Amino acid sequence: MIKHQTFRAYDPAGSGRFDVNAVNNIRNANKAGLGTEVFMTPQIRSSKRGSLQFRELYDGLRRGNIVVRTVWLQVTSPVNWGANNQANIYLLNDIISAAKSVGVTIGFYTNIYDWQQITKGAWVEGAMLWYWNVNGGGLQGETPANFNDFRPFGRFTKPTVKQFGQVENVCGVTVNRDVYTLTRSKPFLAASSQKDGEFVVGNFGGEPLTDLLKIE
Repeated sequence: MIKHQTFRAYDPAGSGRFDVNAVNNIRNANKAGLGTEVFMTPQIRSSKRGSLQFRELYDGLRRGNIVVRTVWLQVTSPVNWGANNQANIYLLNDIISAAKSVGVTIGFYTNIYDWQQITKGAWVEGAMLWYWNVNGGGLQGETPANFNDFRPFGRFTKPTVKQFGQVENVCGVTVNRDVYTLTRSKPFLAASSQKDGEFVVGNFGGEPLTDLLKIE
């Protein structure tokens, strides 16, 4: 079984800020032979544009000698977003543009309900999707560890990862559980540091988005 860990690299508290714990978390996971992914929870109510929030994340990781290939945007919990779908999309697009300028792939962590509530079903071609489907926290809330429950939305025609379990206790550690496609796991298997002292984060493949979110 291939194992990975996912870490928050951007803290939405206040106006939003780089999560200073991310660098050590990534380094420790890589040293333990685990692949690593990072997610960003943008702060819609911040005075900082999405592009600046992304640069804070990116620059913070680079200062820690972390090579950033992919960042997953957490588009969940509609109550934490604005009621204006266009403003939400503008923030996400500003992040997408900033990521593209430095060659970083953006993926989305969301599900059909959250996506519809926050973006009104916006779409962009070629985006990676990490969707979640659970019936509650803990082992009893798990759904099957496969993609049979996936239904396309927002032009997401096939998922990269599914989160099928949340807040489970494994050896005294609280974890979420995910399953991912074989084609996306191949880059993960081959990932390694670029040079001495550097670690790679974001190994599920995919190319930087060439377009922005839009609503038909």
